[in-house]
Amino acid sequence: MTPAMSHHPFVSVVVPCRNEAQHIGRCLHSVLDGDYPPDRMEVLVVDGRSDDNTREIVSAYARAAPYGALTR
Repeated sequence: MTPAMSHHPFVSVVVPCRNEAQHIGRCLHSVLDGDYPPDRMEVLVVDGRSDDNTREIVSAYARAAPYGALTR
């Protein structure tokens, strides 16, 4: 880690969603693909009882997220 990266504050990204199967993958990819250090962030997906494929998509991203950065 470079000295500049060590100065990044820890951030939480909260993503509220409900029935967002068509969009949640792009949203999570955008957040996780950014240049912010993955060990300095967490992504919290708050699902409002989706009855589509949203939870499965979020679970797949959670398994692949760097540093366990994605929580559902």
